[in-house]
Amino acid sequence: MEILKHEGPGRLGLVRLKDKSFRTPALVNVDFTLSPFNSYFYPKAFSEYDFNLAPSIPISFYTPSEIVEKAFSRLIGVDYSNFNAFYLPAIRDVERLEKFLDEILANNSFDALYLGNSKVLVKDYRRFVQTLRMIREKDPNLMIITDLEPFFYPLAVYLGIDAFDTRSLKLYDFHKKSFTMYSPLLWDEGENSLEFAEKVISLVRKALEEGKLRYLVENFFYTQSHAGILRIADKEHGDYLEKYTPIQKDTVYFISDASQNRPEVKRWHQRVIERFVPPKAKLLLLFPCSAKKPYSRSRSHTLYRKALQEVLGSGIYKVHELILTSPFGVVPREWEWLAKYDIVVTGHWSEEEISSAAELLAKTLEKYPDIPIVAHLDEAYVEIAKRASEMSGKEIIFVPVKNGTTSRESIAALKKTLEELGLDLKAGKEDRTYRFYENIRKIFDFYFGIGAGDAVLPDDAQIKGSRMLRIFVDGRQTGTFQDGVISVTPYGMQRIYEATKSYYVRIDFDLRGDVFAVGVSEADEKIRPDDLVAVVRDEQVVAVGKALLSGEEMVKAKRGVAVKVKKRA
Repeated sequence: MEILKHEGPGRLGLVRLKDKSFRTPALVNVDFTLSPFNSYFYPKAFSEYDFNLAPSIPISFYTPSEIVEKAFSRLIGVDYSNFNAFYLPAIRDVERLEKFLDEILANNSFDALYLGNSKVLVKDYRRFVQTLRMIREKDPNLMIITDLEPFFYPLAVYLGIDAFDTRSLKLYDFHKKSFTMYSPLLWDEGENSLEFAEKVISLVRKALEEGKLRYLVENFFYTQSHAGILRIADKEHGDYLEKYTPIQKDTVYFISDASQNRPEVKRWHQRVIERFVPPKAKLLLLFPCSAKKPYSRSRSHTLYRKALQEVLGSGIYKVHELILTSPFGVVPREWEWLAKYDIVVTGHWSEEEISSAAELLAKTLEKYPDIPIVAHLDEAYVEIAKRASEMSGKEIIFVPVKNGTTSRESIAALKKTLEELGLDLKAGKEDRTYRFYENIRKIFDFYFGIGAGDAVLPDDAQIKGSRMLRIFVDGRQTGTFQDGVISVTPYGMQRIYEATKSYYVRIDFDLRGDVFAVGVSEADEKIRPDDLVAVVRDEQVVAVGKALLSGEEMVKAKRGVAVKVKKRA
């Protein structure tokens, strides 16, 4: 199986067989054929099927450990050379299951793995996620098949399942239970199991293609298992979801409580902590977010900026701003281009939202030197800032806001608070240039890590253009910038690589096209799908491309494209 596109551990894949190919997510007996369960006691080769399921011993999820040990010891000695699919029964002891699978995969190669006992496993939320993660991270090219009802398809695919066995669905037809979009809560009478399965899997494929699988998952919340499994995945395996989640390019819509724990949110928090370095400033201001993005183009932030200019004049270039929001928590002004999201605004914040934002703000405030901090906030934002002040030990001056932060009284109070500080913040051309450069540098730091911005845009760099800014160092272009959207040339990526030693994919051959996974000798583990990466040979960047896989996957995978090359040196 070759991976074409990711959303979380879920993948669009391409499976090539001798005389056919098909895309995943897929269905047994629709997209491909799979031999019946082949008992260890009656081993046969089923050459007429696309996937021949290797012989196994029936083991239930609750089989006693001593019997499991005997079964596994016998299965390890089986000759699997005539089979391209392996049956793995889910059991309660996930560690023992992993040890068994490692022994099997160490001496055998399979194209597919059939995860048994899944209808019992799905009721054990924690073990369901643990088991899927364990299997998925063994071999990126291994197609995982299991047997679940269609209403579990979106969630199962999101967590790493590639195909579903449809044969057991005939039981629903036998009992004249017809699936609806609200099953298992509501059923019709009739026989439509396979038709409904095809409809759902088609919807899942479309969601994957458009980068909307997570929305589909959150809208298929029909059982306790759905809610429990996603909560366990988000809370306990957030790193598993994040490493396969593409870098955010489009607006993310936070539509439910589960949205607060999306991988994009955790990634944002992590990058604020690890990749944001405050610019030089004499004053820090805290503002609330706005419905319109970027914030600076909203009515409220236009009013804030006007008030600052009236009081501080050119001194605004010596002021830094942080915007408080949910669920991203803290957005530095330079990163507002990247905070593409929409959320239901009611004025009601959950305790989780408040505490999460406060913790992130506290960690961010600790990065600043001892400069005045002024908060122009209302409602829950005030509570966030107060908690952050206590946690960080940083004193915050609160503007006495009345009737909202944009009312005449509040804007006047903001001006008065700034005037009472008595700060001399006159700024010259150097300050304006510094802040202009920093606005660009911080975007590169977000994508590639601290130091990337300085590498692409050092103090002696030249910027040409008006809207699309082209950056040059020593007469050679390093990249472009427009409204938060960047590109990097091979020369610019060479400078980033030398400064950060990150976002690289090493090869040891002459590059003539895209980089296939089999040719990757090493890749930075920080790489996520859709990242811009440096293709490096002998410490020289030979190309810049877009990652299709995570860095970890590139090294493990043996099939498919790892990097789509955009520019060659």
